[in-house]
Amino acid sequence: MNDWKTRFEELLGKRVVELTGDTSPDIQALSNADVVVTTPEKWDGISRSWHSRAYVKQVGLIVIDEIHLL
Repeated sequence: MNDWKTRFEELLGKRVVELTGDTSPDIQALSNADVVVTTPEKWDGISRSWHSRAYVKQVGLIVIDEIHLL
């Protein structure tokens, strides 16, 4: 993850947030993120109440890790 984060942030100027079972969601960071790297389970839990979570509505790109588990 750190390698991708470095590439997106330093080379492309994009803010990257990791949202997995190993990390706690930082609402401010999610609100400001350009790229969210997440697992299907974590995004499912976050996006279920999308209408009351402005940061979910603002997301333009999601990179889903562990998609093979679906």
